[in-house]
Amino acid sequence: MNLKIFSIMVVLGTVMAGCYYDVVQPIDPNKPPEFVSFSGDLQPIFDKNCNTSGCHDGAHSPNLLPEVSYNELVTGGFVNTAIPEKSTLYTVLQGGTMPPTGKLPPDEIQQVLDWIKLGAPNN
Repeated sequence: MNLKIFSIMVVLGTVMAGCYYDVVQPIDPNKPPEFVSFSGDLQPIFDKNCNTSGCHDGAHSPNLLPEVSYNELVTGGFVNTAIPEKSTLYTVLQGGTMPPTGKLPPDEIQQVLDWIKLGAPNN
Protein backbone atom coordinates (compact mmCIF):
# COMPACT_ATOMS: atom_id res chain seq x y z
CA MET A 1 0.00 0.00 0.00
CA ASN A 2 2.79 2.46 0.85
CA LEU A 3 4.51 1.71 -2.46
CA LYS A 4 1.30 2.54 -4.32
CA ILE A 5 0.93 5.89 -2.51
CA PHE A 6 4.61 6.64 -3.05
CA SER A 7 4.28 5.86 -6.78
CA ILE A 8 1.27 8.14 -7.09
CA MET A 9 3.12 10.94 -5.29
CA VAL A 10 6.13 10.56 -7.63
CA VAL A 11 3.91 10.69 -10.71
CA LEU A 12 2.00 13.74 -9.41
CA GLY A 13 5.26 15.48 -8.48
CA THR A 14 6.67 14.86 -11.94
CA VAL A 15 3.52 16.14 -13.64
CA MET A 16 3.36 19.24 -11.45
CA ALA A 17 7.04 20.04 -12.01
CA GLY A 18 6.45 19.86 -15.78
CA CYS A 19 3.78 22.56 -15.71
CA TYR A 20 4.91 25.93 -16.97
CA TYR A 21 2.99 29.12 -17.35
CA ASP A 22 4.21 32.15 -19.29
CA VAL A 23 3.89 35.31 -17.31
CA VAL A 24 2.84 38.04 -19.68
CA GLN A 25 3.92 41.42 -18.39
CA PRO A 26 1.53 44.21 -19.29
CA ILE A 27 2.88 47.31 -20.95
CA ASP A 28 3.88 49.88 -18.36
CA PRO A 29 4.29 53.33 -19.90
CA ASN A 30 5.59 54.68 -16.56
CA LYS A 31 8.46 52.28 -15.99
CA PRO A 32 12.02 53.41 -16.71
CA PRO A 33 13.05 52.39 -20.23
CA GLU A 34 15.35 49.46 -20.76
CA PHE A 35 18.05 49.48 -23.45
CA VAL A 36 16.66 48.70 -26.90
CA SER A 37 18.64 48.44 -30.11
CA PHE A 38 16.83 49.64 -33.20
CA SER A 39 18.71 47.28 -35.53
CA GLY A 40 18.93 44.37 -33.09
CA ASP A 41 15.53 44.50 -31.39
CA LEU A 42 13.05 46.56 -33.40
CA GLN A 43 14.03 45.83 -36.99
CA PRO A 44 13.48 42.07 -36.48
CA ILE A 45 9.96 42.86 -35.22
CA PHE A 46 9.31 44.95 -38.35
CA ASP A 47 10.80 42.24 -40.57
CA LYS A 48 8.56 39.59 -39.04
CA ASN A 49 5.32 41.56 -38.85
CA CYS A 50 5.34 44.75 -40.90
CA ASN A 51 7.47 44.95 -44.04
CA THR A 52 5.93 42.02 -45.84
CA SER A 53 4.82 42.25 -49.46
CA GLY A 54 2.21 44.92 -49.96
CA CYS A 55 2.46 46.36 -46.47
CA HIS A 56 5.29 48.53 -45.15
CA ASP A 57 7.71 47.45 -47.86
CA GLY A 58 7.29 50.73 -49.69
CA ALA A 59 3.64 50.19 -50.55
CA HIS A 60 2.48 52.03 -47.41
CA SER A 61 4.13 54.65 -45.27
CA PRO A 62 6.32 54.26 -43.33
CA ASN A 63 8.58 52.01 -45.35
CA LEU A 64 9.98 49.57 -42.77
CA LEU A 65 12.55 47.82 -44.92
CA PRO A 66 15.89 47.68 -43.07
CA GLU A 67 17.74 50.14 -45.28
CA VAL A 68 15.23 52.98 -44.77
CA SER A 69 13.08 52.18 -41.73
CA TYR A 70 14.93 54.32 -39.17
CA ASN A 71 14.79 57.48 -41.31
CA GLU A 72 11.19 56.83 -42.33
CA LEU A 73 10.08 56.56 -38.71
CA VAL A 74 12.08 59.42 -37.25
CA THR A 75 11.74 61.99 -40.03
CA GLY A 76 8.24 60.94 -41.07
CA GLY A 77 6.51 62.05 -37.87
CA PHE A 78 5.89 58.56 -36.48
CA VAL A 79 8.05 59.07 -33.37
CA ASN A 80 7.52 61.73 -30.72
CA THR A 81 10.46 61.68 -28.29
CA ALA A 82 8.97 64.59 -26.29
CA ILE A 83 5.81 62.60 -25.49
CA PRO A 84 6.64 58.96 -26.34
CA GLU A 85 3.16 57.66 -25.47
CA LYS A 86 1.73 59.95 -28.19
CA SER A 87 4.02 58.57 -30.91
CA THR A 88 2.05 57.27 -33.86
CA LEU A 89 4.25 54.17 -34.00
CA TYR A 90 3.43 53.33 -30.39
CA THR A 91 -0.27 54.20 -30.50
CA VAL A 92 -1.05 52.05 -33.55
CA LEU A 93 0.80 49.09 -32.02
CA GLN A 94 -0.72 49.58 -28.57
CA GLY A 95 -4.21 50.03 -30.02
CA GLY A 96 -3.89 46.85 -32.07
CA THR A 97 -4.67 48.48 -35.41
CA MET A 98 -1.26 47.35 -36.66
CA PRO A 99 -0.21 44.84 -37.68
CA PRO A 100 -3.47 43.66 -39.26
CA THR A 101 -2.55 40.04 -38.50
CA GLY A 102 -2.98 40.72 -34.79
CA LYS A 103 -1.64 42.79 -31.93
CA LEU A 104 2.04 42.36 -31.12
CA PRO A 105 2.98 40.77 -27.79
CA PRO A 106 3.22 43.28 -24.92
CA ASP A 107 6.99 42.83 -24.57
CA GLU A 108 7.55 43.89 -28.20
CA ILE A 109 5.29 46.93 -27.82
CA GLN A 110 7.15 47.81 -24.61
CA GLN A 111 10.44 47.65 -26.55
CA VAL A 112 9.09 50.16 -29.07
CA LEU A 113 8.02 52.50 -26.28
CA ASP A 114 11.34 52.11 -24.45
CA TRP A 115 13.27 52.89 -27.64
CA ILE A 116 11.27 56.08 -28.14
CA LYS A 117 11.75 57.06 -24.48
CA LEU A 118 15.50 56.63 -24.95
CA GLY A 119 15.39 59.27 -27.68
CA ALA A 120 14.91 56.92 -30.66
CA PRO A 121 18.64 56.28 -31.22
CA ASN A 122 19.89 54.85 -34.50
CA ASN A 123 21.65 51.91 -32.92
